[in-house]
Amino acid sequence: MENVTQTAIGTSSNRKGLGNKAIARIFTVPGQVVSLLVLVMPLLVALYMSFTDWSPTRGSLFDASFVAFDNYSELLIWDTRFIYAVIRTLLISGICLCLEFTFGLGLAVLFMRRFRGKSVLFSAFLTPMMILPVVVGYIFWMLFQSNGPINQMLEFAFGAQATLDWFRSAGPAIVAVIATEVWHWTPLFFLILLSGLNSVPENPVRAAVILGANPRQVFWRVVMPTLKPVIIVAFVIRAMEVIKLFDEVYMLTRGGPGSSTETISLYIYKLAFNDFQLAYGAAAAFLVLVGSLLLVHMLLAPVRNQLLEGDK
Repeated sequence: MENVTQTAIGTSSNRKGLGNKAIARIFTVPGQVVSLLVLVMPLLVALYMSFTDWSPTRGSLFDASFVAFDNYSELLIWDTRFIYAVIRTLLISGICLCLEFTFGLGLAVLFMRRFRGKSVLFSAFLTPMMILPVVVGYIFWMLFQSNGPINQMLEFAFGAQATLDWFRSAGPAIVAVIATEVWHWTPLFFLILLSGLNSVPENPVRAAVILGANPRQVFWRVVMPTLKPVIIVAFVIRAMEVIKLFDEVYMLTRGGPGSSTETISLYIYKLAFNDFQLAYGAAAAFLVLVGSLLLVHMLLAPVRNQLLEGDK
C-alpha cells in the first residue's frame, strides 16, 4: 500500500513538473516572436534585397528585378573601391590590434604591482573606452588640425619642418585614424588582460620559480601560455568591433583624402545613403558578414574546444 501511495505521489509531482515546464515555455513564446520579428525578419529582407536591383527611387522592393548574384560578382570582381576598402580595413585593424595588445599587456603587467595612486590611475586608464566614438573622433580631429596641439608639440620639439597637414595626404591621415582607435580601445585590452593575469593559478608559477626560472622565463613560458584563451577572446572581441570602424573615420576624414582612409563600413554607408544603392550596399554588407564570421572562426579555432568543454 505504501509503495502504491509513493508511486502515485511521484507520478503527481512529475505531472506538476511537466505542467510547470509547459507553462514556462508558453511564457517564452512572446519573447521568441519579438526576437524573430526584430532580428530575423530584417535580416531576411536585406538578404532578399541583395539579390535585386532595388533602390528607393524605383518604387516597391517587391517590384524590383531579381538579378541573382550580379551584385556579389560586381563587388568581388569589378568594384576595386570595395576591394581596396576591405584591404584598408584589414590593414588598419591588424595594426590597431597589435598596438592595443602591446600597450594593454604592458599596462596589465604594470598594474600587477603595488604602487601609490594605483586605483586613481586604473580609473583614468579605463576612461577612454567609456567615451562615445563620435566624441573621440571630434576630439582627435581638433588635436590633429594644422595649428592643433600635436603640430605645436612637434614644432616645439623638432622645428617647424616636422609639422604635418594630417588630413591632406593618405599616410598621415591613416596614422591619425590608427592613433585615435588605439587611444580609444587600448583600455579594453588592458582590462581583459589584467583580469586574465589575476586569474593565473599560483601553483605553476611557484613550481617554475622553485625549478630556478627567472621572472622573464616565468612570464613567457608559464603565464603567457595560460593566458592564451583570454588573449584570443580579447582579439576576437576587438576584431569584431574594429572591422566595423566608422565613427572615428567619419569624424576625422570622411574617408579622405579621396578614398585613402575609407573603411568598409564607411563605403557601405556611402553606397546606401549617399548613392541610394541599397541593394548593392546590402550585398556588400552580407559579404562583410560572411568574411567576419570566417575570421572569428579562424581566430577561435585554437581554443574552441577549451572554451566549450573546459579543461579536463
